[in-house]
Amino acid sequence: MYKIVGVGKAKPGKVREAIAASKGLAEYMNSKHDVKVQVHLQQFGPPGTIYLIGEAKDLASIQTIQGKIMADEGYWTLVQKSVEVMEPPTIALLQQL
Repeated sequence: MYKIVGVGKAKPGKVREAIAASKGLAEYMNSKHDVKVQVHLQQFGPPGTIYLIGEAKDLASIQTIQGKIMADEGYWTLVQKSVEVMEPPTIALLQQL
């Protein structure tokens, strides 16, 4: 099992908009690409830190999903909207041991 974690920070004064953009992207991924993506807001530490956490059974699944989203204009439209309210995220791929 793998987790894909994207960690982004809302731009100043844009926390609500960043949460909405992140949730919209997660909902789109869940419905369009049949993946499980959740949105979490960090409670302590830097304000406005948002985590998108996805799950995949294996690396082949990740490659398949990645190939689909690279060609998905709807996905990129949502990414563009999130760029307006969030700093670029850091992405990590975690393997369950």
